[in-house]
Amino acid sequence: MSDHPRIAIHGYGTYAISYRQMIEFAKVEAPDVEWAMLLPTSHHLDIVSEVLSKDRVLCLEEEQRRDSLTPVDMAELANYRGSIFVDIEAEKKVFKHRRADKQLMLAAQIYRIYKQFLLRLKPTHLLMAHIETFDGKVLVGLAKELNIPMLIPTDLRHLGGVYFSRDDQEQIPAYRKALPEGRDWAASTIGRFRSKPGPAFVPDIFASADEEVLPIGQKSLPKRAWGFVSRTWKNPRLFERELLLLSLKYAFPRIVGGFRSVRGFFNGLQYDSKTLAELPSRFIYYPLQVTPESSINTPAPYYVDQMRAIDAIRFAMPSDWLLVVKEHRASLGIRPASFYRALRRKAGVHIAHATMSSIELIKQAQVTISVTGSATLEAFLLGRPALVLGGCFVADYLGGVCSIDQLPARIKASASAPPSDEQVTSALAEIHSVRYECVFRPADEPGNFGHRPQNMKRMISAVLDHIRKLDEEARAMPADSLVRSKS
Repeated sequence: MSDHPRIAIHGYGTYAISYRQMIEFAKVEAPDVEWAMLLPTSHHLDIVSEVLSKDRVLCLEEEQRRDSLTPVDMAELANYRGSIFVDIEAEKKVFKHRRADKQLMLAAQIYRIYKQFLLRLKPTHLLMAHIETFDGKVLVGLAKELNIPMLIPTDLRHLGGVYFSRDDQEQIPAYRKALPEGRDWAASTIGRFRSKPGPAFVPDIFASADEEVLPIGQKSLPKRAWGFVSRTWKNPRLFERELLLLSLKYAFPRIVGGFRSVRGFFNGLQYDSKTLAELPSRFIYYPLQVTPESSINTPAPYYVDQMRAIDAIRFAMPSDWLLVVKEHRASLGIRPASFYRALRRKAGVHIAHATMSSIELIKQAQVTISVTGSATLEAFLLGRPALVLGGCFVADYLGGVCSIDQLPARIKASASAPPSDEQVTSALAEIHSVRYECVFRPADEPGNFGHRPQNMKRMISAVLDHIRKLDEEARAMPADSLVRSKS
């Protein structure tokens, strides 16, 4: 492992509170590690400052207040890795409703502020929280530009635990290997899932029922409201009407829930089949994902408008098939009725009732296609054909992310060659070799499963073990390959 790791953390949302606790545990568990944190807002600046000195904490919101917003010199973006315009689209709410030139000015400002901080501290690694919004995406680009290895905890969904991806496409580490113990784990995992498919999200899998929950550090509603007013007064340029509306929704969940229940009832009437017997004989299954949401915005912002995915699939599928679309239950009361009316006007589309079993739809479909949804992992575990349109960890085992121009050929190839049990077992055995039995979750998540002492210790151990493996991988890599990987 690096002799003296210097780890900079992206403290997004209440992940900042969890990482603050982890840093405190690390003073005992890993005293040689130096820590720093980049905070998008000042919400948790006070509690993070309890464990880090002032020069090792950057608060983006405060730096933006000190920095004037100026027209962008496009030359300063010449070394930007990826596309700044794609990364701007990762935003769900913040600054997306501003004029295009203002969006670019704000994005360039964030890029400049973060870059200066990283150049000053020279971290050996960059540990992310959940990659969400532009400021998370820009750190991925900066890590590539400055040759800083990224550690992105990525949830393994049904499989439990996490691994560390190197970018926002959820790529599995190159050091993965299918070992005998991994094959044993894979066989039992496949058998368990096929006998009783479980939920895609299992944050409680490693939590001890009697273990204490660490202090959350959440402020009361009046204090949060005053903080919002104070920050807006200090920096009115950063005021976002959409964020205020979102805060009000969180403050009055019952009212919002009641409205969504009514909308959900009427939206739930927009379907062509309610039972499996009513489904077409040959179809592609496309489960809608919640949008806007980081699961699409981050790896595949082109498909934030999921009508693009639906059109791409129906234009590519055989004429004797239909495209069965099913709504995500969490979105039934969120999307407007006009979305479903537009969907019903698309030739080749068949809407399944939201309560219909997704597992049964996967079993009957010729192919399951999603942008990044868990249904494709479920299909793979069941040995059923599947394709993904965006970056997610199962993509490596489904032939890679499928581009629009590849869809007709890939649909036919996938339908005719579902994954064998050996392919599924080998894939899970590889995943097992990079899997860590801990969860990286926001501090205020219901159940607080990640915010407990034993999980904090496992988080630290996982980070350091992954760094050690990256070092071993780098030492084993030929010099010319290392240069290419950095470029």
